Amino acid sequence: MELRHLRHFLAVADELHMGRAAERLGMAQPPLSQSIARLEKDLGVRLFERGHRRLALTRAGAAFLDEARAAVAHADSARQLARAADAGTAGVLRIGFVSAALYERLPRLMAQLRRSYPEIQPRLVELSTNEQLDALARGAIDIGFAHPPLGADGAFAVAEFPAEPLLAALPDDGGQGVVTLADIAALGLVLFPATQGPVLHARITDAFARAGVEVRVVQEAARALTMLALVSAGLGATLLPASIRRVAYRGVRYAELAGAELPALPLAMVARRKAQPAVVRRAWELFAAIQ
Repeated sequence: MELRHLRHFLAVADELHMGRAAERLGMAQPPLSQSIARLEKDLGVRLFERGHRRLALTRAGAAFLDEARAAVAHADSARQLARAADAGTAGVLRIGFVSAALYERLPRLMAQLRRSYPEIQPRLVELSTNEQLDALARGAIDIGFAHPPLGADGAFAVAEFPAEPLLAALPDDGGQGVVTLADIAALGLVLFPATQGPVLHARITDAFARAGVEVRVVQEAARALTMLALVSAGLGATLLPASIRRVAYRGVRYAELAGAELPALPLAMVARRKAQPAVVRRAWELFAAIQ
């Protein structure tokens, strides 16, 4: 039983007339009659009662009709999906991201992806910058959102987004207004491990040194939500991208920093330079156009 036999059967079932069905299919009547006979032989049942001028579905034909329609519709859908995947407008897109991308940048990009290419299915996983570079090299993800500089020796294509200023997150003491680096140091600093982003880590600690403030890292955490949990528990204060304000975390207050020369938090989109599937190229072009 072939798909064309099912298409022929549906046309005859709709028209209940061989001549009209053949005209609809753009074929001669004898080959259509032979196709229906072949289908009946394959199934081992009669699908039509042959009258003098008009056909009628048998009980077997009526039972077969809905399944035949579903099979043809499924095949048509599969064909369209395959063509869309080849064109890059459908398929799975594996995305890695650092915490800082989660609060503003990534939701905007995902919303635009859904509007522009609804058949592309994003699969997101939170990874550190170094974990993303490893996953990209292994082909485990297609696109990453990471903190530069990457030190990848030209192995990756990189598109940078505007950097975000850093914001203080400290235990909610009922206070308001700005804080200083000295205030942060008095509470103890909750910071990501140096191995997770050595350049940014060094720039943050250097900012305290330049301000003449001695600071001690009291807790290390690889994820922003873990940092907020530690801050909420009163175990220290931390520095996070300004978009973290979108996250209302009980026991934590956010504050601008006064008199501090802190680095802005850079974010970049990263992918392998080698030839990529069309779906990755489409998404890259779309994301790169959104600033």
